[in-house]
Amino acid sequence: MKLASALASLDRVQKSRGFKITASIVIVAIAIGVIGWYTVGVTSGTVEAAGGGDRVLNNDAQQAIERMARAAASPMSFAVACSAVAGVAIAAIWLGLGLTYFFLGLIAAAVAFPLMLFDRTEVYGRLLLGVVVLSASFSALIQLSRLLLSGAGPVRAIARNVLAEALRMRVSVVFIVLLILGLALLPGMLDESQPLRYRVQSFLQYATGGTFWMLALLTLIFGVTTLSNEQRSRAIWQTVTKPVAAWKYLLGKWVGLVTLQGVLLAVCATAIFLFSSYLRQQPANGETVAFVATAGGVSDDRLMLETQVLTATSRVEPVVPFNANDEGFIEAVEQYIKNARISDPTFADDPALRRKVESDLFKSLVQAYRSIDPQQEMGGERYKFRGLLPAKERALPITLRYRIDAAGNRPDQFYMLSFVMPDGRVMTRRTGLGMFHTMTLPAGYIDDAGEFDLLVYNGEIREGPGGGPVIAPNPSTMTFPPYGLHISYQASSYQMNFLRVMAVLWLKLAFIAMLAICASTFLSFSVASLVSISIFLMAETAGFLSNSVDLYNTTDHDGNLVFWRVVVVWISARVSELFGVYTRLDPVGRLVDGQLMSWSTVAYGTIVLAIVTLLLYGLGVAIFRKRELAIYSGGG
Repeated sequence: MKLASALASLDRVQKSRGFKITASIVIVAIAIGVIGWYTVGVTSGTVEAAGGGDRVLNNDAQQAIERMARAAASPMSFAVACSAVAGVAIAAIWLGLGLTYFFLGLIAAAVAFPLMLFDRTEVYGRLLLGVVVLSASFSALIQLSRLLLSGAGPVRAIARNVLAEALRMRVSVVFIVLLILGLALLPGMLDESQPLRYRVQSFLQYATGGTFWMLALLTLIFGVTTLSNEQRSRAIWQTVTKPVAAWKYLLGKWVGLVTLQGVLLAVCATAIFLFSSYLRQQPANGETVAFVATAGGVSDDRLMLETQVLTATSRVEPVVPFNANDEGFIEAVEQYIKNARISDPTFADDPALRRKVESDLFKSLVQAYRSIDPQQEMGGERYKFRGLLPAKERALPITLRYRIDAAGNRPDQFYMLSFVMPDGRVMTRRTGLGMFHTMTLPAGYIDDAGEFDLLVYNGEIREGPGGGPVIAPNPSTMTFPPYGLHISYQASSYQMNFLRVMAVLWLKLAFIAMLAICASTFLSFSVASLVSISIFLMAETAGFLSNSVDLYNTTDHDGNLVFWRVVVVWISARVSELFGVYTRLDPVGRLVDGQLMSWSTVAYGTIVLAIVTLLLYGLGVAIFRKRELAIYSGGG
């Protein structure tokens, strides 16, 4: 009884207004003191920021890395981070959880830190801290969500009930626990012997992708369950007899689901961002400490990490110097069809089949442009990149990323490639087949129109017997696959790109929530689950279908169209078009590869998915109004 009385007294204290005001003032004072100490320390030199120290920076790339390092560790960045932590602490205090979290943190630290002192138990200490922090954050955000949804009105009441139901259901709790444990375990599973850039990419891939798939499956299962169970158990009678309009009932369900998604995504996103920032401050290969290379300057591992992973780059592919409307191409298509009709008079007589023939021939022509024959194209192939003016204006280094396919991409074979820059400089690279390689180039290679010309040889340029250059060709034709040759440059910061990626993930989850709710308005639990999960999988694999359609051949070895292949391509193309916007957003892929998720892309995706979500909502409301809930429930 004494312990219960003491806990009750502490609970009354942490919920009192005086404690909340006093604790908030203390948190603000501590935050101001820490920020002031760091600012004075960096200014006076007693505290050295990442990237600090006297180093010789030999090129634009190294100078760009130096600017990134100093910006990440600047007093302003530190102040923003401290303010965010202080804001979270103050939010917990005003939710009446200040002392609870304080003592919980002390207990967790008392158990975890001794474990972290020993190599064998270090992973368990980190796991314990991770689980405690993530669980506490989830609990606080759930409390905040309930507070935001408090008040009168059926929509808010139904949304609050959805949150409560999610925490009561075993399936939802299992998903939530697995998600928190997975994020807490993942950092300890990284191989420290790998280059830092690979560790960061692996963490972002599995953490972000795993979070999205877990939340998507939770949304689909719980979204279908929350309606089906209420109809089957007749609990819905208590709601619709209030009365509550169908549109308010479904909207409340959706708002509750989206709120639960937002809470879980916010917790996971914060954990992912903080740990990726922690990894960024670890020494890369070739560094004694973070941002300080053993040989001076910047290590290759750090350069790759900062310019290709923890960044937001725009990518530019070479311009194809022809199009499908060129007279020469049209004449070639006519001649091809004419020759084919000698053996098959009905060849491409249907307009749809004719368009397919034109598309296949144009793809073959583009493929030939991306290929370089070592014997017939001794003069190399010229590729022009446009739209690089922002990189030139900001004096940012650009990255040439390339991959070649040849000779079955045998892992034991290497080709020598020669790249001739606009100033005539030749760069020769030993290139593995079927894998990406990069070169960092100065922005000075871009002309005033924002264009960059590159000449590529399928072989090594050497000095001949007479002193002139000669080509030592590779044994076979090489091909740059789609997206296998491009220029990239930094267009935004990693932090803002991460924020936009998380916003798009929440947007996709909101669409999935409405899909599950709409399906459950007229289908049983099992059928609604099957339909919604199938549609979700089609949307997620639409990008794979699109790439497969581009590479799939609809003709046999003699060049004749195969009907069933045409049907397969047509169906696959329609599916990929239906979910085109959804799959082209690709937030996880963009984050892992350091690609820019622009505000325009976010806005376009928001508009399209919002329209589809509204259509599903309207369909669900129309169907739900027609349901005979009493008959259905009575028969359930």
